[in-house]
Amino acid sequence: MTRTAKTGGVSRRTALAQLSAFTVLASQGVTLSAAAAPGDKRLVVVLLRGGMDGLALVPPYGDKNYETVRGELALIPANRTGGILDLNGFFGLHPAAEALMPFWTAGEMAVIPAAWSGYEGRSHFAAQDALETGRPRGGGDGTGWLNRALSAMNGSAVAAAPQLPLILRGPAQAVTLGDDRVPYQDPGFFRRVQLLYGDDTLFSQMLVQGVRAREQIGAILSEEDLKSGRSARRAQHLTLAGGAAGKLLASDDGPRVAVLEASGWDTHQNQGVEEGVLARRFAGLADGLAALAEALGPRWKQTAVLVMTEFGRTARPNGTGGTDHGTAGAALLLGGAVKGGSIVGKWPGLAPDALADGRDLAPSVDLRGVIKSVLAGHMGLSASALNSRVLPGSGSVSALPGLIA
Repeated sequence: MTRTAKTGGVSRRTALAQLSAFTVLASQGVTLSAAAAPGDKRLVVVLLRGGMDGLALVPPYGDKNYETVRGELALIPANRTGGILDLNGFFGLHPAAEALMPFWTAGEMAVIPAAWSGYEGRSHFAAQDALETGRPRGGGDGTGWLNRALSAMNGSAVAAAPQLPLILRGPAQAVTLGDDRVPYQDPGFFRRVQLLYGDDTLFSQMLVQGVRAREQIGAILSEEDLKSGRSARRAQHLTLAGGAAGKLLASDDGPRVAVLEASGWDTHQNQGVEEGVLARRFAGLADGLAALAEALGPRWKQTAVLVMTEFGRTARPNGTGGTDHGTAGAALLLGGAVKGGSIVGKWPGLAPDALADGRDLAPSVDLRGVIKSVLAGHMGLSASALNSRVLPGSGSVSALPGLIA
């Protein structure tokens, strides 16, 4: 256990309950961390590691250059069987992400089709650092923007992994509970802990949920190993993680902030179109967000969820049925606290002279502006705190109006 065994606004008992649910997913490419913050507002940040193909998730099928540029990766047009799910007559959703449509219809999801962190290179590591630190050009003190926001709110963080994700590192009190010395792989470990803490209602309940999730994962692994391999398993794990995060955030004495990380979005080859590797991941993402909302119950109305990836991918497919590292990607903002049903930002277009470096979707929305909108409008941080402490050097980036209800 690092830094401190005390977690500020999250009790040790609740932190242990979080651990029982979180660690069952950590080895499967899906990681959950949580944080305490004052008030009843909930915030979830979803990091899609690997560079998600935003033009596949949010296809601009109304752009006259869409089918030409996307080539073999162009989706079946909207309003045809198995085709794109229409949003506004120009943009749509990948058909595998159907579970997101109710959020759009309810006005609880905003789509940002040309978003970026401000980072201009093509390195996964540098791009993820830029996304998590809020410093597109690098440098700084190695702290994450969400931790700095928690510090401004007197919050604290908990992670069920050997290390906190970069986004949660910094001045705010933090604790990691994923100590390698704890025998989580011992099949009798959770049962012995259940017996020891049988009279602790909250802990016992969460532990049962964690054991159930572990059993579900075992079933998924054995079934999917015979089918489509790791990508299908990851889709299922996102669903489990979303439900687990929702239950934790719904607790009165539980955390108020969660970070969900999902790897496996680096689709250099054979990413598929309506079906395939990427489609399964989109389905898992959509189902995971739906499970999060369902598990939150009434708390969903107090929740904002920001879904981001470190960069987009090339507009045109490469020679192996995939896409390479690009510039702008797609982001989503959803939740009961979100003023959704809208497309955010100016569409740069897919004309040859509009593409960045002649190959990538050009950016039109700086994600730091979206982050500012959420932290100010939803979590109550002041503009001065955002510009000086949370996202220093971002004074030229304004919060986007009208994103929070």
